[in-house]
Amino acid sequence: MKQDAILHFYRILENSLHESDISKINEGDIDAWSESFKKIIRESKEHGGKGVFVPFLMWKLGEISPVEANNYLEKRKQDECLVSYDHNNVEYVIWVLSLMFMSWSVTNLKRKTQNGHCQNVNHSHGDKNPRLCQEGTRFHQEFYDEYIKTFKDLLVHVDSVENN
Repeated sequence: MKQDAILHFYRILENSLHESDISKINEGDIDAWSESFKKIIRESKEHGGKGVFVPFLMWKLGEISPVEANNYLEKRKQDECLVSYDHNNVEYVIWVLSLMFMSWSVTNLKRKTQNGHCQNVNHSHGDKNPRLCQEGTRFHQEFYDEYIKTFKDLLVHVDSVENN
């Protein structure tokens, strides 16, 4: 992942954090979000919707993250600077969200690689599970390798910023 992509994703989250400032949200925003939420669900169900509804997933994870931060992350305090962090701070919530997303993705992709994940029951494996499809294994291994590389690239980027 290139440095400009890392900065791009940083800016997206930074802007979203500013837009999510609770002091800037009004009843009209809440009503608009609620109506949008209802419309998406209604239209999805009309088309036989299945799968994950990402806004709902994010909402659920947003509720879980402070609890998990409280359970797994140490509170920090620096008296001289009057700075402290705990499960109520956005840095801790995003840290826990990152851990959840990374843990799930790495585990999921690794399992799909090992199982040769494949949806094509016309392949020789048919509909048995695990499918052990060679093409599925190759495909998911490449996906997994690229995924892990983005983490490594991010660490390289952070190290280069620290050293400048």
